[in-house]
Amino acid sequence: MKKLLIYTAGVLLLMGNNGCKKFLNQVPDDRLTFDQMYERKSTVDQALANIYSTLPDQNYDRSASGLGNIGPWTAASDEADYTLPNFTESINTGAWDATTGQVNYHWQNYYRGIQAASSFMANVTRCTDCNIGGIDIINRYYNEAKALRAIYYYYLIRQYGPVVLLGNDPIASDAPLEAISKPRSSMDECVDYIVSELDAVIAKLPATPQASEDYGHINASVAEAYKIKTLLTAARPLFNGNTDYAALKNSDGKQLINQTYSVAKWTRLATAAKAFLNNPNYANYALYTVSSVPTSNPVTPNTPFNRAFIATRDVFLNGWNSEIIFGRGGDVTFYQYSLAPNHNGATGGDKGGSFLSPSQQLVDAYFTANGLPIENDPTYSASGTSNYQAPDPNDQGTPRPISNMYVNREPRFYANITYSGRKWINTSSNIVTSFEFNGNAGKSAISNTDYSKTGYTSRKHLTVAGWSAGRSIFTMIRLAEIYLDYIEALQESNPSDPDILIYLNRIRSRAGIPVYGSGGIAVPSNMRDAIRRERRVELAFELDRYFYTREWKIAETTDTQIRGLNITQNAPGFYTPVVIENRVFQKKHYLWPIPNGEIQKVPVIVQNTGW
Repeated sequence: MKKLLIYTAGVLLLMGNNGCKKFLNQVPDDRLTFDQMYERKSTVDQALANIYSTLPDQNYDRSASGLGNIGPWTAASDEADYTLPNFTESINTGAWDATTGQVNYHWQNYYRGIQAASSFMANVTRCTDCNIGGIDIINRYYNEAKALRAIYYYYLIRQYGPVVLLGNDPIASDAPLEAISKPRSSMDECVDYIVSELDAVIAKLPATPQASEDYGHINASVAEAYKIKTLLTAARPLFNGNTDYAALKNSDGKQLINQTYSVAKWTRLATAAKAFLNNPNYANYALYTVSSVPTSNPVTPNTPFNRAFIATRDVFLNGWNSEIIFGRGGDVTFYQYSLAPNHNGATGGDKGGSFLSPSQQLVDAYFTANGLPIENDPTYSASGTSNYQAPDPNDQGTPRPISNMYVNREPRFYANITYSGRKWINTSSNIVTSFEFNGNAGKSAISNTDYSKTGYTSRKHLTVAGWSAGRSIFTMIRLAEIYLDYIEALQESNPSDPDILIYLNRIRSRAGIPVYGSGGIAVPSNMRDAIRRERRVELAFELDRYFYTREWKIAETTDTQIRGLNITQNAPGFYTPVVIENRVFQKKHYLWPIPNGEIQKVPVIVQNTGW
């Protein structure tokens, strides 16, 4: 009897500057036999779309159920908190274990994607009309699926550590249990497998998107970027000679995490990142900048500071721009609603949920306009108020009194954080946000719990019309991240390499702050900390912080509390930072547990340390 497959609509990827692309945008609503699924390009397209649908979807960032394969990354880090209760609350209180639903959801969903990719690769050559027109669609689709399979292994290892490598052939649905009872491979074996699979497709895929319908597809640059991300995870302290995992062994004694620190892992990463940055096929990638402020959304005057504000804001709003290496299309209103303040009495895109509440730790991490940390800038003060105007469109020449905490900060701060006294992002609105107790987005003005817990909301990723206006993509990898990966690798392997300062200063220059080594800004004596701070502010709210505090093994310090403002008071008491939430973080939390159900089914899979 032939197997029956039902392919349901996932969130499809190919949203470009002009909206939905024709490729992968139809899903059959009937049942097809296995052979029929691979006979025609129209259904082969949907089989490939099914594999892509396993990619994380940031639109579900606050989901309690694990929808879209997104985890609790932002609000389970020290970047922010969520007002809405969801799985992040379990993470932050330590109330989760190997039987928790989301622990099982992510494990199974990525393995479903891996199995779907293997099945696709084994059968796509059956297509009878894929290569009509002289284009080798079969080979391209095959290598996209191969890359996706490797990428899903990458997502697994950064959550669970070393995992089970299933092999390259699809597993038959009627395979006996003993045929699939495989132990975990070592971390080094997992990394080498992922890298080799990605290396294998790089020469066989287009280097970059060749046409508008290619956006959202895996290409060579995307495969190389994921290779870099994999090598970064492997090189950092969590998996590079971490003696905390000395006892993590298979039943035969096989060590799953190498106990010897290796600088060669950093060198390997640096080599891969440099190859990406020097690849002439990727020459069109560049940090997103603007030469002038847009006339349709004016910020005056046309200064470097204001241009940097526009650039660091619009890199996420201006479609598939020069900086974006990989992204995912979809309806973003679900996520954007979380970011917008719940302005009392407002409507439409001006009234959101105030769900995502940035921490005071993150607010304090942003530099001053002088390019200095706030603790090192003698001009910075956290007390008192000043008349100041943030670089907001259509709101020039109207400075208003705000806390000195927010005066003369760097452009990325104004692009990313909504604070009390700030004009709301919607250029057609006259709302000035206040999170004070009696403010228009404050606790007393909201009849339910939809208010910011910290006295801030996130501005990053929000369109200038508020939460209800659409965006074309979610950015998953951009060039600035590759820069930061490269300089981190150099710092750990060859700290005298001049490229460290060159690429770090490129990020700072685009951010509109003085570069190190000029303008009175000394080259940091602790370059490791400088790189980590730059990463924190540059990649804030990009689902990165949760993983790198764990991979650096600093989460026991960073992830034990969230600080914010005193939302139970008006000014001046409102501006006194307080502990909003104490959190539980134990050594075992550096990795997720292997789902208990998987270990019960396959006892040769050993559990992670501490679980």
